[in-house]
Amino acid sequence: MPLTGTRPAPTHVLAHLSDPHLVAGDGLLAGRIDTQEQLRNALARVVASGEQIDALVVSGDVTDQGDPEAYALFLELVGPVVERLGCALVVTGGNHDERRPLARVLHGVDSDEPQDRVTDVRGLRVIAMDSAVPGYHHGGFSDDQYAWLTKELAVAAEHGTILVMHHAPIAYRSPIMQLLDFDDVERLRGVVEGSDIRAVLSGHLHVTSFGTLGRVPVMVAGGVSYVDDVGAPRELLMGVDGPQSWNLVEVHRDQVVSTVVPVEQHETWPALSEPVRHFMATVPEADRREVFSRKPT
Repeated sequence: MPLTGTRPAPTHVLAHLSDPHLVAGDGLLAGRIDTQEQLRNALARVVASGEQIDALVVSGDVTDQGDPEAYALFLELVGPVVERLGCALVVTGGNHDERRPLARVLHGVDSDEPQDRVTDVRGLRVIAMDSAVPGYHHGGFSDDQYAWLTKELAVAAEHGTILVMHHAPIAYRSPIMQLLDFDDVERLRGVVEGSDIRAVLSGHLHVTSFGTLGRVPVMVAGGVSYVDDVGAPRELLMGVDGPQSWNLVEVHRDQVVSTVVPVEQHETWPALSEPVRHFMATVPEADRREVFSRKPT
């Protein structure tokens, strides 16, 4: 008998990765990080989670310099995982990406236009929008993008909408990174307000962070390439090779939950012993909370 909790399972599960910063060939990012290996490790953890992943979401900075070979490498690494999981792949560009090579390699179109796309995942609408401003590192949407998003949101989806964008529309502690913020949070908030958007998934900050856009939660995935050292003084911007992670996003009928998953596999031990598991399996479901929750006297 499986052990069950008091809540139903999520309707959808997303693996949210961000900022792979892939480098073509054998190069190292900043002379330190093997971004190919980092992405391989992150994808291995997604597979090893055993979750029924509905969509693999990558929220920008797929490559470090917009090299076409790096986008081809991305597909080489991600393609078999998506096929194995039988899930959708949702990708958007970031400030380190370049639109034309991204469009050519990932979408098969020759265009400098943002590849804003809608993916339907069993009634959950996932909208991916390119928030990179061409020629700059800060973020924003054009008037055409705002008009497109407004039109898409005019009709609600069965399970609501998840918006994916690289630049997180929240305040971040680093003064230097604030120069690279999304440039019109108020306008975006106005579009989102009253829509069926249930969460915004972002990256860019290279640290796991959470905030709100109006009443909508914003969930930022820590980079799989490297991480910002939030423990350093805020006027500094210090990279760390170590606590890389991705977010497991569970969409329930009444809420969206995001949980951090470390890329590195650490030593584990069974927090729930086999004898306890076997015993709990013998307890009637109606009695499990009472039996499992009660403190010994």
